[in-house]
Amino acid sequence: MQDRTPRLDLPWLMPAQAQKHVTVNEALARLDMLVQASVLSRTVTHQPPTPAEGDGYLLPDAPQGEMWSSQSEGVLMVFHEGVWTVIEPWAGLAVYVADEAVSLVHDGAQWKTVSDQVRTLGELEALGVGTQADTVNRLAIKSTGVLMSADDAGPGDMRLTLNKSDASHTTSLVFQSNWSGRAEFGLAGEEAFSIKVSDDGADWLEALKVSRADGVVNLSGLAVHSDRLSLSASHTPANATAPGETGEICWDMAYLYVCVAHNQWRRAALAAW
Repeated sequence: MQDRTPRLDLPWLMPAQAQKHVTVNEALARLDMLVQASVLSRTVTHQPPTPAEGDGYLLPDAPQGEMWSSQSEGVLMVFHEGVWTVIEPWAGLAVYVADEAVSLVHDGAQWKTVSDQVRTLGELEALGVGTQADTVNRLAIKSTGVLMSADDAGPGDMRLTLNKSDASHTTSLVFQSNWSGRAEFGLAGEEAFSIKVSDDGADWLEALKVSRADGVVNLSGLAVHSDRLSLSASHTPANATAPGETGEICWDMAYLYVCVAHNQWRRAALAAW
């Protein structure tokens, strides 16, 4: 039977052992060093002349001092009962570094920050970056900018996919001002792509709609087909100098009207065909 534990190197109490309290106290002291381990720094190169009880350090390259100089980089040194205790790290040992406010984990070869070892996160229930996520906004980001870039090792493409569960639901991007909606584009409660605007965040005006079936673009009363334009509503200027801007076109049952200059209209009579 070995006299020390294989992982934390704690001393076992042996049969008929005298002075059992010495062994127990040694094990407790070592647990105190290793459980939720914390060190003051990993950059101090010279052995402190007057350390406090329990002070710990991770040794940097080429440490200096009576006890430190004989130790290698990355060793955990803890001051206990007037002497430095040497703890060789192993894979999985975790230490908090106070002067950097970072947590380190040893991978068997070197110390690495916990963030460096986190490469993949799966099945997260929520993630907040700079703000608090909730049950609705399970991904929440508060930042002056968000960057998404194509993978340099991939084909160079970058595509963001928004998917809804069925035709009657919505998948869209909403633009707000002071948390009040002003513009929205996407598939809003149907399969056609639309752009909407709002003055108050409650009432929305559909400015553009694109049919998924034939690509016809409807612009708030104007339909653009591949071979024709459609003005869905008629309009009759009051007279030849009615308000209007160059290029405006409208119609009624008798005439086609064109504004040829500022407040200057011309009309052509429509004949039966």
